[in-house]
Amino acid sequence: MDALQLGFKSVEADIFLIDSTLQVGHERTALNPTRTLQSLYLDPLQQQLRNGGQLYTRPAELWLFVDFKTAGPATYAQLRRVLSRYRDLLVTPRQARPGGVRVILTGSYTRPEVLADADRLVFLDGLLSDLQPQLATTIPAVNGDWRQSFRWDGTGKMPAAESARLQKLSAQAVKYGQKVRFWNLPAATAAQRRAVWQELLLYPGLLVGADELGELKQVIDGK
Repeated sequence: MDALQLGFKSVEADIFLIDSTLQVGHERTALNPTRTLQSLYLDPLQQQLRNGGQLYTRPAELWLFVDFKTAGPATYAQLRRVLSRYRDLLVTPRQARPGGVRVILTGSYTRPEVLADADRLVFLDGLLSDLQPQLATTIPAVNGDWRQSFRWDGTGKMPAAESARLQKLSAQAVKYGQKVRFWNLPAATAAQRRAVWQELLLYPGLLVGADELGELKQVIDGK
C-alpha cells in the first residue's frame, strides 16, 4: 500500500482469477498465491479502519481500481463473493461510507453483467465516451489511451490546441462529477514523464497514474 502511505487517493490492482483466488500482479508469470486482493488491499484497509483509524489525515475516499486480467463473468462472480465480506469498508451505490473505499472496475469486466447485479458493490471505469453527467453515479471515472488523443510526448511545450482539449476534458469532468485518467503516457525518459505529469496536475478533473510513485510524489511536492 505504498500509494496510500504517500497520500495518493487512488490505487490500481491487476487481478487474475486463479483457482478461485483473486491474485494480484502485473503479469501472470509473476503471480503468487499469497498475494491476493484480500491480503494486499482489503484486509489491511479493513484493519486500519476497524482500529479506529482513518485512511488519510483528512477524511477522504480511496478509489481502488480493480483491473480484470481474466475473463469478466467468472472474475466478477468471485470478486462479488470476496467484496461481500468487506461491506463495512466499502462505499457502494447504496451505501455512503465517509472515508471508505470505492471499488471501481476496469479492464475486461462485462458491463451488462455488472449493471444487472441488483446488489452491486462496485462502480465502473468507462471510456471517454462515457463522460456524461447522467452516468456519473455509476461511472465516476473514464479512461483513454493518451496516444490516441494527443501527439505531445512531453518534449518541449504542449501544443496549444492539445492543451485546450485537455483543459476542456477536465472542465467537463468537474462539471459532470467524474474524473478522467489516461494510460500509455509518454515515459521514454524521466524528463518526458515528469513534463506530462506536470501538465496533467494542472487540471482538477484529471487523475494521474504512475508506477513510479515516489517520483510522482516529488513532482506533486514541487521537488
